[in-house]
Amino acid sequence: MKKLSIISLSLALTACASQQASQSNDQTLEQLSTLSAQQASVLSQCESISEQLEAQQQRFDQLEDKVVAIAPVPVATSKSTPQSCSKQTSYKLGNKTVLGESEWVSLEGQKNAFQARIDTGAATSSLNATDIVKFERDGKNWVRFNMRHNTLDSDIIVERPVVRTAEVTQSSTNKVDKRPVVSMLVKLGPISEKTQFTLTDRNHLSYPVLLGRSFLKDISVVDISQKFTQAKPTFKD
Repeated sequence: MKKLSIISLSLALTACASQQASQSNDQTLEQLSTLSAQQASVLSQCESISEQLEAQQQRFDQLEDKVVAIAPVPVATSKSTPQSCSKQTSYKLGNKTVLGESEWVSLEGQKNAFQARIDTGAATSSLNATDIVKFERDGKNWVRFNMRHNTLDSDIIVERPVVRTAEVTQSSTNKVDKRPVVSMLVKLGPISEKTQFTLTDRNHLSYPVLLGRSFLKDISVVDISQKFTQAKPTFKD
């Protein structure tokens, strides 16, 4: 009888221990599930914040274009094409070329000089493009577009491979525009660098080309009190 009591007590203790272990496992699983849900929430918040910051940067870039578009035109005695600086010798700050807020540039494959706005406030560079047509060549995505601007005398039809697609959010409508991005060699005074351009209609703006930080980084600084400090590119027939 005494042995039966001991066995019964042992079984009861074992059952109790098993129940406690089960409850402990359930609590651990519940805690892990809660932590996983919290991590997912934090990641979602981080992604949302990242998207908001990117959208804000895009809006800043768009606002810069709008400010240029609505700025009053300076009074001038006659309309004339900007001339290159009479001093064609570049000056530097350390190992960086000093540029004005506007400069003459040449672009890969083009026998034209283009006026470019130099803007440290814009993250990326952009290029005037209308009549954009997407097509495929050798299994790759290409684009054909017209670079003509009111600062140019004729149509300039360009064909370039598409390196990526940029999503630009319109600040007024929150609509997302997908714009092709192409890569072109830019020559500006002593600088010769490849850079990526987002294709967009800039006909309402003063310059067909905008060079942003993606081009300027590590190679130049900007003196906004100067304009056309570099010699205008010339081309051989």
